[in-house]
Amino acid sequence: MLGMVSASAGHAQAQCSQYSVVRGDTLSEIAGRAAVPGGFQVLFNANTDILTSPNLLEVGQVLKIPCADGSLPDADGAQVATAAVQPTAQAAATAQPIRFLTASGYAPFTEEDLPEGGLFTQMVRRSMELGGPDQEFRIIFVNDWGAHLTDLLPSGAFDMGFPWFLPDCTKVDNLSPANAMRCTEFDASAPFYDAVVGYYTLNGSAYVGATEYTDLYGATLCRPDGWFSFDLEGEGLIDPNVDLIFAKNEEACWEMMLAGDVDVITYDALPAEEDFAELGIADRVTTLDSLASKQTLHVFVPKDHPDGAAYLAMLNAGQEQLRISGEWFEIVRSNIQTTVEN
Repeated sequence: MLGMVSASAGHAQAQCSQYSVVRGDTLSEIAGRAAVPGGFQVLFNANTDILTSPNLLEVGQVLKIPCADGSLPDADGAQVATAAVQPTAQAAATAQPIRFLTASGYAPFTEEDLPEGGLFTQMVRRSMELGGPDQEFRIIFVNDWGAHLTDLLPSGAFDMGFPWFLPDCTKVDNLSPANAMRCTEFDASAPFYDAVVGYYTLNGSAYVGATEYTDLYGATLCRPDGWFSFDLEGEGLIDPNVDLIFAKNEEACWEMMLAGDVDVITYDALPAEEDFAELGIADRVTTLDSLASKQTLHVFVPKDHPDGAAYLAMLNAGQEQLRISGEWFEIVRSNIQTTVEN
C-alpha cells in the first residue's frame, strides 16, 4: 500500500534512528520532521537499498534516518562502521591509460575546487582503484559541457565521460535527437548516483495539489539552462501542454516565480532545497512530492570504443565493491554534509 498524501504530525522522527513508514508519509516531510541536513535527497540516499522511487513509500518500510553527522544508524540507533570487503574478480588492464572527461560547475558532484574534484569524481577514482588496480587512468576537467558528448568523446580525444544522466532508453522513440543520442551513441556504467528531481510551486498557486504530471498541463515551468529535458519529454511536459522556460540559472527561475511569471520550478532537489532556503522563501514554497522522480547519473563511453566494454567492466566491479563496503555512502555523506554546512 502506497502513502502519497500529507503525513500526520503525530509520527515524530529523530536523527540517528529507524522509522517505520505509515499511511500518508512522504519522503520530504519525514526528512523535514527529522531535520535531516540536505532534505529528502539525503534521506533517499540513505535508503536506496529499499526505495526505488522518492515518491513511492510502502507502509511498513523501515527507513534509516541519518545521524547528525550524516552517517547511518544500525538497528539499535548506533552508527554503522564501514565494512571490509574482499576484492572481486577484476577486468584485465589495458595498455593505454584511460582518459576520463569531466568539468566543473556541478557541485557537489564535479568541481575542481572541491576536495578530490567532487563527489562523483571521487567515486570514479575509487571505483577504478578497486576494480582496475593495475589500470592507469587520468581524470581531466574540460569546462565546456556542451562539447563533451558532441565532440570530445565521439572524436576519441577522451575515452569516458561523467557525470551524465541516462534517459529511459526503452522510450527512445519519444525523445528529441539531442536526448536520444545518449541511448543510441553511448554505453553507460551502472548508476553511480540516484538524483531526486523535484517540482516546486508557491503556496496558494493553482498547482499546489498536483499529483499527476497531467495536472501541470497549462502551467509555465522553469528549469535552469543546461539541464536535460528527457524526463519532461517522457511525461508530456513540453509544448503545447506546458510553456517550458530554460532560465540562465537557478536563481533566475526563483525570481521569475516570485514575479508571477513561472508557476512551477523543476530541477535537482538537493540544490533546489538549498536555493530556496538561502533566498529565505522556504515557508512560501510547496514541494510537489508526488511528482518527484529518480534520475540516475552514469559514466558514458562511446558505443564504438574498442575497449569500452573492458573499461565499463572495471568501473562496475569497483563500484560494486564501493557499495558493499559502505564506502559509497561515506563518500556521499562527507560531500553532501560539507555542501550543506557551507
